[in-house]
Amino acid sequence: MSDDDEKYLTGAQAAEFLGVKSATLYAYASRGMIESMPAESGRERAYRLTDLIKLRQSARGFKSPKDQEIPTWTGPVIKSAITEIRNEGHRYRGQDAIDLARQGHPFELVAELLWETDASQTEWQITRPLALPKQIKNLASAEVDYLDLVKVLIASVEISDPVTRKLLGDDLFATARRLIVTMALTPGLGENSEGYISDAKYPIAQTLLASLRASRSREKAAVVNSALVLCADHELNASALAARVAASCDASLYSSLLSAVGTFSGSLHGLASRRTENIVSNSMKFKSTNAWLKDYLKHSETIPGFGTELYEHGDPRARFLLDAAQSIANKNSNLNRLFEIVESVGEQIGIKPNLDIGLAAITYALSLPPGSGSTLFAVSRTAGWIAHAFEQRAYGGVIRPRAKYIGKTTKD
Repeated sequence: MSDDDEKYLTGAQAAEFLGVKSATLYAYASRGMIESMPAESGRERAYRLTDLIKLRQSARGFKSPKDQEIPTWTGPVIKSAITEIRNEGHRYRGQDAIDLARQGHPFELVAELLWETDASQTEWQITRPLALPKQIKNLASAEVDYLDLVKVLIASVEISDPVTRKLLGDDLFATARRLIVTMALTPGLGENSEGYISDAKYPIAQTLLASLRASRSREKAAVVNSALVLCADHELNASALAARVAASCDASLYSSLLSAVGTFSGSLHGLASRRTENIVSNSMKFKSTNAWLKDYLKHSETIPGFGTELYEHGDPRARFLLDAAQSIANKNSNLNRLFEIVESVGEQIGIKPNLDIGLAAITYALSLPPGSGSTLFAVSRTAGWIAHAFEQRAYGGVIRPRAKYIGKTTKD
């Protein structure tokens, strides 16, 4: 077993993993369906875990993204000057996002960087939130999911602000700032509508902490700001593409954002950190994370919060946020279990954590309400969606992909 990055199972472990007898396992190997090689002991054979996972998926009729006819991961399809993804991390307009987060660069200025404006943080300090329709406050009091609330917010504001479509330049950027400030305040509407305006004077990181009922200490605000900086954009992901498609059709800024938020609200995108929190909660039923992982893999093919095809050596955003969470003294059982899961998955399967694990980690470390990671993510990523909408409008042209037809055909 020469490749240290690959994980292998013994014959007994492989048979148990597949749910077959040893004789069946050997038959798979003899047919070339899986590869075996001498184990370190030299007395038995070892089986590559990735081969076993693919075989089990095939037996269940499951196709991974790589196996699909539809190219889930494609090469560059749209020209953009906003964000570049490299193995070592992503860059905003040529500036390393990890460095910006490490240096404490304010999220507000990262947004301005994405938008290519010359505005200072002072512009944000004097930005007032958008006027909210009464139904938004009523829904907030009813504990409606944050992303659903944001959808209603954007649609309602567009109806009450029909002139936005005609705004250009500085006026449009001012509206963008007001929207992000409003989104940061929205989680706190249910219990603190009276403090809505007054809390807007703080930086976005502190505003979010206040909205989520957490302390606005400098240490906690720095961690939240880092998360906001790292999440502001990530090239042409599904939600950014949705925003660009809408903008290419001359949709308003609000409508473009509504398209993005709708896409983002899926469990495989913006809500993925909540799924990560769910596996942490479920793992508590087991004495150890290794026992949990063994049981989990019996009926699940993927683990929320782990794996990415964009970074060869793992997601740098996850590493940064895990380190940030570990640096905060307020540790708890959920955070400890999360780190144990990261260790077990790394040792047993060799898969590294992605951004969703990092967001779950700071949610636990800061004692934020469950699901807060997706809230921070949405507020931050709005800056990127706005940048993509602006850029697409500037480029012009309707984005109109073609489909590869795979249906029935008839002979003429």
